[in-house]
Amino acid sequence: MATADLNKLQQILANAEDNDAVLNQIRKQVAKVNELMTELNSMLAPDYKVAKKERKPRTVSATGKRPGRPKKNASAE
Repeated sequence: MATADLNKLQQILANAEDNDAVLNQIRKQVAKVNELMTELNSMLAPDYKVAKKERKPRTVSATGKRPGRPKKNASAE
């Protein structure tokens, strides 16, 4: 009878450790969701203005060639 109680107690403790890990993951995810909801609320506010992002000009390489794969030459075959 005592061994059955000990086995049950070990099972409960193992489940509690698993549940604690799951609860910690849930807390982290809820914090992320709250942060995203705050950001969404600020975007939906009537006074929200979209900030335009400035693009950097493309840098010219030292050889003057454009990036990417070179074109095939038909005469190279």
